[in-house]
Amino acid sequence: MSKQATESTLSKVNRLIGVNESYKAPEKIMEIISDKDRASEVFKKFLEEFAYDLSYEWFNEYFEDEHADRKNRKQDFTPTSISRLISEMQNPEPQYGVIYEPAAGTGSTIISHWQRESRKHRFPWDYHPDNYLYLCEELSDKTIPFLLFNILIRGMNALVIHGNTLTREAKEVYHCDNKENAYVCFSELRKLPHIKEVEELCNVKFMY
Repeated sequence: MSKQATESTLSKVNRLIGVNESYKAPEKIMEIISDKDRASEVFKKFLEEFAYDLSYEWFNEYFEDEHADRKNRKQDFTPTSISRLISEMQNPEPQYGVIYEPAAGTGSTIISHWQRESRKHRFPWDYHPDNYLYLCEELSDKTIPFLLFNILIRGMNALVIHGNTLTREAKEVYHCDNKENAYVCFSELRKLPHIKEVEELCNVKFMY
């Protein structure tokens, strides 16, 4: 992608979320998705701007250019082409159940899985989000808002652990729920409480 196209994407995303500089984006996105009504309004604007094409991860290049910590954490993200290849290598029949993605990044791989599964059905209304639970883990503070945004706008059901996959230390656990169980509905976000039951459910230890 050309530099000009990249700058256009950066400008578009910043305008849609209401920031004038990209470093403000993670905090702003978290603020937006924490408010159900506001999130719905912004989601609709994004869908219009990106021509309702949810088949790929919109933020991948935006995030890598502006927020990835390549120097200290060697942080890079799976290209869309690789995510699609991984998805296509799986069983062609619908695979219901839990889909686990450690180091989920901004969600490119799970989006490819979601896209593939939703397209296996003859009609969109035959796809039921409740047949799938995406269990995602991600360490980066800057990445989590983008990952949650991508899950919520696609109406996916998910548990998202903000923490270290190896040590099991967690800052937060989020529940994304498509309450209508419908392909065309957005999911709602809920931050789970720091209690023993949640720790046991997710096999984590909260960092108080």
